Amino acid sequence: MNNNQARRLWLVMTSMIIFTIVLVARLVRFQVLQGDDLARNGISEYMVVEKPARGVIYDRHMAVLAANGADYQIGATPNMVLEPDDLAAALAPILQEQVYQLKARLQSNRPYVAIAGRVSPEIAESIIALPFDGLQIEPLSRRFYPQGTLMSHTLGYVNFEGNGRSGIEGYYNRELAGEAATHIMNLSPLIATQAVAAREGADLVLTIDRTVQFTVEEHLRTALEIYGAESGSIIVMDPRTGAILALASEPGFDPFTFYKTEKEALVNPSVSKQFEPGSVIKLITMAAALDSGIVTPDSTYYDSGELYVGGHKTVNWTRGAHGTVDMTTLLAQSLNVGAATLAVSMGTDTYYDYMQKFGYGRPTGVDIMAEAGGIMPLPGNPLWEESFLATNAYGQSLAVTPIQMITAISALANDGKMMQPYIVDQIRNEDTIYQHEPVVLSQPISKQTAQQVTAMATNALRTAIPLAEVPGYTVAGKTGTAQIAENGIYLPNAVIGTFAGYLPADSPEIIVYVKLDRPDVPWGSQTAAPTFSRLAQELVVLLDIPPDSIRLDGEIMAARALE
Repeated sequence: MNNNQARRLWLVMTSMIIFTIVLVARLVRFQVLQGDDLARNGISEYMVVEKPARGVIYDRHMAVLAANGADYQIGATPNMVLEPDDLAAALAPILQEQVYQLKARLQSNRPYVAIAGRVSPEIAESIIALPFDGLQIEPLSRRFYPQGTLMSHTLGYVNFEGNGRSGIEGYYNRELAGEAATHIMNLSPLIATQAVAAREGADLVLTIDRTVQFTVEEHLRTALEIYGAESGSIIVMDPRTGAILALASEPGFDPFTFYKTEKEALVNPSVSKQFEPGSVIKLITMAAALDSGIVTPDSTYYDSGELYVGGHKTVNWTRGAHGTVDMTTLLAQSLNVGAATLAVSMGTDTYYDYMQKFGYGRPTGVDIMAEAGGIMPLPGNPLWEESFLATNAYGQSLAVTPIQMITAISALANDGKMMQPYIVDQIRNEDTIYQHEPVVLSQPISKQTAQQVTAMATNALRTAIPLAEVPGYTVAGKTGTAQIAENGIYLPNAVIGTFAGYLPADSPEIIVYVKLDRPDVPWGSQTAAPTFSRLAQELVVLLDIPPDSIRLDGEIMAARALE
């Protein structure tokens, strides 16, 4: 070995020794001196999260109501942008921003700058087509609603973080979102990577037919326009199962652009907003009175035009006395004094026992986010007053939601059995389908009582609410007109008009609840009732419900065939 070779060998060995010393020093620094700090700051490991696609929501015929799309985030790496002036000029009209602002970002000293937070696929495509380097376009998950504003309150919306915040999207957020796959990546090659398998988001199949829903929404919007109402709701349900066939509230909103809507307008009025129900509740009062045995359909009472209970004076809406009145006339004329008389005759224990059996004062359990429970103070509660025994009987001094009202009255249409309302028929996971089974919430009254009230409500409708009739079908129903209270005082010219009706009365297949807020016409019989009639005439066609004559003839022929 000559001197040159020896010098080279010592140089290499010295370099390796110095490199080894530096490497060991850095390892000691990272693992010993700064180990705890780096662990706390997450330097020693990091988590990679991969979110599964959110489940799709379908109507009962598998039409897509909610699916997944994407917005795009636009960024740039300034040191890769070779022509900032030209790029800024090209981006400005696409993003509707000032050229100088874009140019300032593109010439930043930072390694990455955000150009636009969220843009549509159309805008992203326009930017992709630009002949410039340095741009970065990344997809951002976004919920998409192909039917537009249809069922907006019922479906709800998904925020930019991917969480359902109202409606079905909120109630079933966990099922729809699935479970993200997480990978714990450690900087040390000696520590194994931990992984959790993803659970894909489940798909939902609803009880709602989008055609029926569209028809209901059209009739609701028409009613608001005809009667000058500010807002309203309509629910259509199968009383035999509790399946919701349509649920509409107006004004609606666009769930795709939820951020443009006032927060209060995102709340579903059909399940979340409470109000005094008015005279529709007299059907429930009558059912309780009949079932408890204090009256029969043929019973009468003397209506003097006023009744004092707990210091409160109850009067009829006509402000008149009606003399001797039977039970059907009580319903047909919607007499407050009569309803209060029935409640007083039952007494507080019996009356409120029935009211609780009908579900007042608690949620129905419908599978839509943020259901309100209603307000019904009971005897013994500091908020309860003796006068409530009378006023509750005709729909004042308590608060309900539309879903509570239709659920309670559906018991009259279903032989006394009150079914839990539901809107999701199936939950479809990767390898399993969960089928909803109808649930009986309670049986507040007997089958006989339900049939008696139905017969009375049918006769009352024929004589007193002709605008609610549906040609070819027998209908049982009742109107309601409730004053709106503010700060404990009823407003003189502000009312809520309602109507609840079901058909065919002797074998109901649908029940419909109509609620119109602050209409120009002050009576439910002139607003909600004709709205029900017009809608029901289309529903019987869409749902293939035969007229009484055809249905009854078919039943007679079937009975004869069995003889």
